[in-house]
Amino acid sequence: MAGVPFGRALRVAAGCTFIALSTSAPAQSFPSRPLRMIVPFAPGGVADIVARIVGQKMGESFGHSVVIDNRPGAGGSLAGEITAKAKPDGHTVLLCSSSVVVINPLLSPNMQYDPQRVLAPVSLLSSSPYVLLVHPGSPFKNVRDLIGAAKAKPGALNFGSAGVGSASHLVAEIFRAMAGIQITHVPYKGTALASNDLLSGQLHMMFEAISASLPNIRAGRLRPLGIATRNPFPLTPNIPTIAGNGVPGFEGTTWQGLCAPAPTPSAVLAALNQAAAQAVKSADVSERFGALGVEGVGTGAEEFRAFIKAELARFDKAIRDAGIKPE
Repeated sequence: MAGVPFGRALRVAAGCTFIALSTSAPAQSFPSRPLRMIVPFAPGGVADIVARIVGQKMGESFGHSVVIDNRPGAGGSLAGEITAKAKPDGHTVLLCSSSVVVINPLLSPNMQYDPQRVLAPVSLLSSSPYVLLVHPGSPFKNVRDLIGAAKAKPGALNFGSAGVGSASHLVAEIFRAMAGIQITHVPYKGTALASNDLLSGQLHMMFEAISASLPNIRAGRLRPLGIATRNPFPLTPNIPTIAGNGVPGFEGTTWQGLCAPAPTPSAVLAALNQAAAQAVKSADVSERFGALGVEGVGTGAEEFRAFIKAELARFDKAIRDAGIKPE
């Protein structure tokens, strides 16, 4: 896919869909051996834990174990490429995320494959909204305070992110545009570094997934001004929504889904979807997710496909509005 022009994914969002080609493989024999779930992140993070929780539950349903294969690198592209090249029989799946199927296609024109064509959506597994954070010593007590200060002194307030074009950066750019303010971006090489500077008071604010920020919020080390959901988030009902406090309609989540190689037979994809959806909706998984600050979703494949198309359009607009250039 070398030389793919910037903005291709918006055209994908407008008219293309993930392809799930049927084959003659007998779905009734699936699965016939352990499954491999490729995870584009290192062990120990929230996404990896989600994969292991869901994999264990799916393994119980199938009667075959689900082996987690961590393949970090290239913003998730490495894991996506490995999955796309795997035998399309359902025994290899991918824990896909916005970096793999949304942000990389928008900002990496020299990708060697097109995730929109070579990966089939199975189910949206989990979601964790972003939360707008400030240091506890900050003068801002709520979202309206911050917006008012930003409008009074355009560009004076800064925000950190995991890097240029990262999801945390793009969510902040959407907030900036919808709030009608000017704030200065300070990119870091990873969320942890940005979070450390927020904790030390060197940054004015930052968007971080609630799943990653809960420990610091609970310990009083960071103050949440608002959460990026249209309605109160069930796991943190005391944090007000940004949408209800000055930025109507604003939302932003980090999410994990399940994808498979595109030629996987439709009946096998359906079996994967059923097992995945049942897993994330089970009581014990919901409890374990809740402890992480993650909410189980468990959509159908078509609903997941539509969600990805909407994410592509939303982030493409954010990238263009912010003038972010592909690398």
